[in-house]
Amino acid sequence: MKSTIKNWKASEIAAAVYVFAVVVGLPLVVRNAYYDINVVKYYYYCGASLLLIPILVLKAREGVSAKGFLASLSPGEKALLVFWAVSVLSTLFSKYRFESFWGNEGRFSGLFLMTIYVAAYFVIARCYRPHPALVYAAVAAGCVTFVIGVTDFFKLDIFAFKEIIMEEQYDRFISTVGNINFYTSYAGLIAGAAATVYTLRSGEDKAKNALWFGLMTLSFIGMIVGNSDNAYLSLGVVTAFLPLYLFSTRRAICRYFMMLSSLLLSFALYKLCCIRFEGIVQRPQGVNGIIARWDGFFVLCAVFWAATAALCAAAWKSRKLEEPISNKVRIVWGIMLVGAAAGVIAVLTDANLLGHGERYGALQGFVVFNDDWGTHRGFAWRKALENYGNFPLMQKIFGHGPDTFGIISYFRDLAESTAMYGELFDSAHNEYLQFLVTIGPIGTAAYMLFLALSVRDMLKSQGSPYVAAMAFAVSCYCVQAVVNINQPMSTPIMWTFLAMGIAEYRRGALYKKGEEGAETERKEQNAIGKEN
Repeated sequence: MKSTIKNWKASEIAAAVYVFAVVVGLPLVVRNAYYDINVVKYYYYCGASLLLIPILVLKAREGVSAKGFLASLSPGEKALLVFWAVSVLSTLFSKYRFESFWGNEGRFSGLFLMTIYVAAYFVIARCYRPHPALVYAAVAAGCVTFVIGVTDFFKLDIFAFKEIIMEEQYDRFISTVGNINFYTSYAGLIAGAAATVYTLRSGEDKAKNALWFGLMTLSFIGMIVGNSDNAYLSLGVVTAFLPLYLFSTRRAICRYFMMLSSLLLSFALYKLCCIRFEGIVQRPQGVNGIIARWDGFFVLCAVFWAATAALCAAAWKSRKLEEPISNKVRIVWGIMLVGAAAGVIAVLTDANLLGHGERYGALQGFVVFNDDWGTHRGFAWRKALENYGNFPLMQKIFGHGPDTFGIISYFRDLAESTAMYGELFDSAHNEYLQFLVTIGPIGTAAYMLFLALSVRDMLKSQGSPYVAAMAFAVSCYCVQAVVNINQPMSTPIMWTFLAMGIAEYRRGALYKKGEEGAETERKEQNAIGKEN
């Protein structure tokens, strides 16, 4: 990922400026506190995306053709084009074309914004030149938002964002991001990237390793103070699946245990604050509340830290930190994951199909699915499926129109939702279910395939830790999207991270072809450019 900026092409410099504007500017920009924060984020991202135009012009002048572009499409990128094409058809067939195009009756995630996502992906994937500085900048910007989030946890309101906010909504908004669900979605991206970089870095530069440990720990703290259970889905991705990629040397295993120690340290600090400053800090909710009330948690932390210290000391003493370990370790870990998944399925079956939810005590609210589950997400999901089932055939295929879920809810569910909960659900609080209802099964499947193949490609690149960091960051977003929505705060950063990772994967794949093959490809591209 190292490169000298003075040797960069003009399009590569412009692409780097655009990436910086998105990953640093978007999470920090605020105009009028929380009252118009989603609108401001949306317009900022759209404004920044105007940079895509000069980048394309510069790239075209460097000799790139449409024929060469089409020939370079990966299977995942072809799926992305299918997703976009279906979104276009869904907009054209919708009764609400204006709303489908702009997304103004939802979270601005209409065809217009999705078109920007797709265009930005291809521009970054083809023009961005990977550099560690931009990953540092993205994580550093995230840590700034997390520090502000910690001050909000202590109810300091240092920017007076909450001066006239309603009391019942006081804890629902945080930092410069806004809604706690959007905040934890963004925090998952940053924590996933920081944890991956730390665990995959070599041991040569101790100062940078210490820096990444600090950034990772601050990211974990930022996720926790968000006080949303969505964060635990992202944490689950990192803690459960990173070892399948990571466990290749003794150093890697030590780094993983150091990462878990960092996570437990973050929880311990959170719990201490909840005890010491009770009545001052925000009241812990959900899983945070369970941890805050767990009497034996500090003992668990102490035992784990001692075990980690002993493991790392033994590995260092052996002087075999870089010695490869048997692949059986990953196999055993995979078997453990399968066993854990089977256990979760068994619990959910027992709690829901067999009606034994009460036996799970404090966890009953998490394992029993009903209308109240997930802060009424169960209701939103049930109505989404019922409404989709009542669609005519064309709507079943192409959906109701991008980001028009709120319109469906207003005309079909308003009476029931207000009677039960006193609110209208303008989104499904499940990105994939929302896509099913609004753009149909073909578009939804294409989107999911694009994400899966992109993550696979990034993980195939065995180069720097930064491309793997983008893969796990995107994976964190994808998993928490099961209970969250597509919106103009964390979603643009997810698309940017994904494109950054693919850009590095593409350069790595080109390098592996060998200098001779790369030179041949460049000559062919130049020839095509001259013909056009």
